[in-house]
Amino acid sequence: MIQVRVKPGVEDSIRAFFPWVYKRDIMGYSKKPQKGDLVVVRDYAGRFLGYGYVNPDSAISVRILSFEKEEPIDKELIRKRIQKAIEYRKRLNLQSDAYRLVHSEGDLLPGLVVDVYGDYVVVELSTYGMSKLKHWVFEALVDLLKPKGIYQKIGEYASSSEGMEDEEGVVHGSVPEEVVITEGDLKYKVQISAGQKTGFFLDQRRERRFIRKLVREKSHCLDLFCYTGGFALNMKRAGAEKVVAVDISDRALQTAKLNAELNNLSGIEWVEANAFDYLRKLQSEGRKFDLVVMDPPPFAKSSSSIQNAMRGYKELLIRALHIVKPQGYIAFYSCSFHITEEHLLKALFEAVKDVRKRVRIIGKSFQDLDHPWLLQIPNTLYLKGIYAEVL
Repeated sequence: MIQVRVKPGVEDSIRAFFPWVYKRDIMGYSKKPQKGDLVVVRDYAGRFLGYGYVNPDSAISVRILSFEKEEPIDKELIRKRIQKAIEYRKRLNLQSDAYRLVHSEGDLLPGLVVDVYGDYVVVELSTYGMSKLKHWVFEALVDLLKPKGIYQKIGEYASSSEGMEDEEGVVHGSVPEEVVITEGDLKYKVQISAGQKTGFFLDQRRERRFIRKLVREKSHCLDLFCYTGGFALNMKRAGAEKVVAVDISDRALQTAKLNAELNNLSGIEWVEANAFDYLRKLQSEGRKFDLVVMDPPPFAKSSSSIQNAMRGYKELLIRALHIVKPQGYIAFYSCSFHITEEHLLKALFEAVKDVRKRVRIIGKSFQDLDHPWLLQIPNTLYLKGIYAEVL
């Protein structure tokens, strides 16, 4: 097996179970590696640090799967990790038949996401190294879950940064274009092949529950970047008199309308529009809401785009503050690792300073429990939410 030596000082973070080795931190290889090769990582003095897979073309050149010398990467290791992931989810009482089964580094399987939608499984591969281990992944999933079908997706990072050429499609059994899942007292249609991510924003389950607490009798609510209606349906189910749901994607809105019909919910106004433009329109018309929810796509996909992202969050918040009634609420989220909770609070502080309003922070949140956040791996915390009352 190819040996990878890291520069002095790098071993400290690896021994603290940080699973990434950056290209800049590699001192050398025992021989030239190929993408996806399994490797042994050693410190500058040759002491064992872990087993991983390598992509010398990527900024993150090695991802470590095992830190134990007696635990090499093989079929049994992959199966054991998936089995432990299953056992963890069984303890969560998520009240849904859809959940994330494997959350990449959060389940000690970097480069692998596995989502379950009832009888069907969606596997998303984001690294070249994990794609070379996928036959072990599929074998374990079939044996442990016995799904009717498995659909493979290729993440955006995989094609852009890892050079993967795998194709998306069914890899086991059969998978319909659309499945219906249950979450609490609501049902949702999920388009597995055509939907964003693996088909549904499972990570916002906790946030959808919390939003119901902010809906008062006869509330008028606004759901921006509504996608297939997760927040809008929950606000309506909680008793909102009027819900306006906005998304730029007609396809997403058509699914959202079907979801409303599936749950016998009426009184939701579905609007195809750019959220920034629509907020300006609402402000010019003098319309007011009791609750505004904003769940935009990732504004910062890298650290270099944080400044632009902050401008985007601030503008959204300024516009929202103009249309929220006194004692009304704003809930807003970021799904980017590079945007921290502190960034979101700073954007809100700058926005309220510009519009001369006071707000009370009433809650904060992050992704639900089936998307585990490991303390030693900061990158596993990506979704953050802030809830504020406008005084």
